[in-house]
Amino acid sequence: MSLMLCRQENAEHPFYLDVLGVNIYTSQELCYVIYHHPLLVLDDFVDDHLIDFIREELNMANLAGRLEKWKKSEENQDELLLIILQECFYYRPSEVNDFRQHIVGLRKKHSAEYSKLRADYLFGLRQYGRAVPIYEKCLEFPRDGYVNDEFLGKIWCNMGSCYARMFQSEKAVRAFEKAYYYLKDIAVIQKMYYMTILNPKLSLKEKFGAAATAEQKKAWDEELAGAREHASQSESVQSLERLFEKDPLKRTSGAARLIHQWKQEYRNMI
Repeated sequence: MSLMLCRQENAEHPFYLDVLGVNIYTSQELCYVIYHHPLLVLDDFVDDHLIDFIREELNMANLAGRLEKWKKSEENQDELLLIILQECFYYRPSEVNDFRQHIVGLRKKHSAEYSKLRADYLFGLRQYGRAVPIYEKCLEFPRDGYVNDEFLGKIWCNMGSCYARMFQSEKAVRAFEKAYYYLKDIAVIQKMYYMTILNPKLSLKEKFGAAATAEQKKAWDEELAGAREHASQSESVQSLERLFEKDPLKRTSGAARLIHQWKQEYRNMI
């Protein structure tokens, strides 16, 4: 996948941004990523590799020189992003100023809140493996008015959802158990209950099972049964049946695509 925007440059060797899965070919595309994804670029985005790309591929030696000089200074490193936006003239001065105010606002947040925002953003991009280490660091912040039971519970719950979407069921359940310890929210037990249904090797601990009423479990079973019934009638299942009528090579290729689709549907359930 590549960002295709109006541009004057066309780098022979694009800058690959793996967290988004995009190739950057122009200064306009670089500015677009910076402006629209500040939580991805605020920390250590402007490194030697990016500066070399700006100098060698975008032919912007003056900008690269400014960035190198600023990096060596003891000035606010967030200004590196603003220098790029200002020098490339892709956004209006008023828009660059809005971006400045936005990142100032992010930097004013509690360190734990800022870290959670970064992890949540990665979660939203389905970068679960990148989100988990940041969530883990959130657990290391000392308790205060912000880092309380609710905060810790949400962190554990989000970690559990990450593990579930990476098909690490045991880790997911353990994280949900810790989340319930802090939140005492029946919705967390529901997540654990679904994990044990989807993975028969797991079992719901008695203390958690006792916290849910028979009516709640019945409702959860009905909800899960409805989801399975919907899935059984979906176009993807019919497509699978048609696959078996194809030759082996096409059948293997098609099945792989369907499995990928089903994995995404499973992730959306947790």
